[in-house]
Amino acid sequence: MTFVSYAQNFEDIMLHRALKHVRHGFYVDVGAQHPIKDSVTKAFSLAGWRGINIEPVKHWFEMLEADRPHDINLNVAVAEQEGFLELFEVEGTGLSTSDAGFAERHRAAGHRVSEYRVPTVTLDSIFSEQDVREVHFLKVDCEGAERTALASCSFLDVRPWVITVEATEPNSQVDVHEQWESLLVDRGYVLAYRDGLNRYYVAQERAELLPSFDLPPNVFDDFVRVDDKKAHDEVNEVHVRLRASIAEAAEARHAVVGLSEHLRSLDALHATQLQERDLACQQAVSECEEARAQLAETRATLASVEAQLHHVRAHTRSEVEEATRGYLDLQREAQLLRTAVAHRDAMIGAFVSSTSWRITAPLRGASSAGRAAIRRGWRMIRPLVARFARAARPSMRIAMAIPGVRPAARALLGPDTRLGRRARAFLFQSHVSVAVDGPVAMSDEAAVAEALLHAAIAKRKK
Repeated sequence: MTFVSYAQNFEDIMLHRALKHVRHGFYVDVGAQHPIKDSVTKAFSLAGWRGINIEPVKHWFEMLEADRPHDINLNVAVAEQEGFLELFEVEGTGLSTSDAGFAERHRAAGHRVSEYRVPTVTLDSIFSEQDVREVHFLKVDCEGAERTALASCSFLDVRPWVITVEATEPNSQVDVHEQWESLLVDRGYVLAYRDGLNRYYVAQERAELLPSFDLPPNVFDDFVRVDDKKAHDEVNEVHVRLRASIAEAAEARHAVVGLSEHLRSLDALHATQLQERDLACQQAVSECEEARAQLAETRATLASVEAQLHHVRAHTRSEVEEATRGYLDLQREAQLLRTAVAHRDAMIGAFVSSTSWRITAPLRGASSAGRAAIRRGWRMIRPLVARFARAARPSMRIAMAIPGVRPAARALLGPDTRLGRRARAFLFQSHVSVAVDGPVAMSDEAAVAEALLHAAIAKRKK
């Protein structure tokens, strides 16, 4: 698979050649700057590697945070001692430095330089705090501060397999590797490769990686620069669009031919439609004449209906007058009935207030009290009589055995006689219901008379 290089001077190609057998490695980038442009670690990040990106400039750090959420991103500077240093940010470039001389040189070249303090840490403390056990490659590009960055690491517990360090002064070809190379050579690292900008060192215990740095990047590394890939992709996209445009043009020509034929057919259809429209207009004129005739006929019918309606209204008026007269007659009859009812109420009142009614009032009261006393006495002695009658049943059975007694008793106390039914109701009231002779309800005339009498009595008492 073709390797896509993002680095400025093919650094990632050389590192990939030596470390391509490592599937998910770990890198440390001191002076990471932009997360994509001229980045040594971007290709490895896309391949599944993870690492630590150290960048003191706030602007680049925020871009790293957005692009490398799975990495450890530190907004600090690396130095031999922990504390603070003055950072000169060359805005909009990757030339920011802690060297005041380099900063003045960039300012003289027309760059805008701002100065502020940033915290410093050592590589040993970073490895300890982040619990780093193994680093497959360490990249150092501090724009003149490479020595202090390398001096901050003992390379005892953590020994990166490969170290690549920028070996020239910022934005120049002046070689300065003698300022810091002894820090690596004295600690067991061997120079493996130089590319004019960087120097590559391999740990002595990883000597098997040295042959990978014998030759510069070449065609056998099967790589492509990211900008070349973008241009190639854009050209391919243009070709795809061009082929699509050609196909669309062919379809458009075919559509034009089809539209021409369609227009001709539409012209013929239009002529036919015009003829049909003329015929339709003639038919519409004849239908309009017919409609006018029907309208005249309808108006005549309407006049006839209006005459009939006038006759019906006159007839209805006479019926209404007749109904009004009938209603008045009914009102008169109702008045007569009210007069008759008032007369009857007066008669009943006179009856109730008569001397005979008042004289007989004590007798009616005494009669009612006597009946009530008899009922209460009967309710008291009735259980005794019933018990005596039941006790006499055996004697009655013996008497019934006498010839001639049973027929006489049946004729006198049989179930069909009134006396027999009352005797049975008295003796066997839990099993036999008493039948009442005569009507069970008053007639309508009697009920009306009784209601009128009660109303008159109540009115009189008031």
